Amino acid sequence: MGETQKRAAILAAASRLFAEKGYGNTPTSEIAREAGVAEGTLYHHFGSKDGIFLTIFDETADGYVAGAESLVREGRPGADTLRDFIGFHFDYLGRHATQFLIILRDFPERISGEKTGPAAFRRKKFSRLTSLLSEILDRGAADGTLRLRHPARDTAEMLRGILYGTTRHKMLGIIDVPLPRLATMITDFCGQALSPTPETCGKRPGGGRR
Repeated sequence: MGETQKRAAILAAASRLFAEKGYGNTPTSEIAREAGVAEGTLYHHFGSKDGIFLTIFDETADGYVAGAESLVREGRPGADTLRDFIGFHFDYLGRHATQFLIILRDFPERISGEKTGPAAFRRKKFSRLTSLLSEILDRGAADGTLRLRHPARDTAEMLRGILYGTTRHKMLGIIDVPLPRLATMITDFCGQALSPTPETCGKRPGGGRR
């Protein structure tokens, strides 16, 4: 097994064990045994168990942000891009469910409390989503496919909160709605809330406004 394969095997074993047993209940010796490598090899590649966790975080976050940025760069109309962004979010979540579960449930407390340094920088990676969502909203307002009733940045923060909240609740088993249906529900909700046609907002199903 080459070094690249060993590294990948360690990450795969750690992800599986962290998800099954929890970060705190998984010793490095068990990760090494499951990966089929010496424990020293684990330390050579990652330095510590925290290093493994942060690598999982980095690879998951970097892949997500890169995919979201690529989608926004396509330059499609704002409403289409927002719909695609929501679909991408839940598709990526489905393909990396184990990693998201670990990140949301097990981020080491001693790391999460750091205000500066590499760990703090890593936690800010997902804040890039607010800027991307703001760009989508501004584009939609300019091209007429979205209607903003509040500043784009504030609306982007709210949308990010919706995505984070539903993701967290889904991963922790608080809600039992399949990911494709969650994507459809949130897409429909955002489409209604940001519709450029005022008449569609606030109507009751039988006609008339609330």
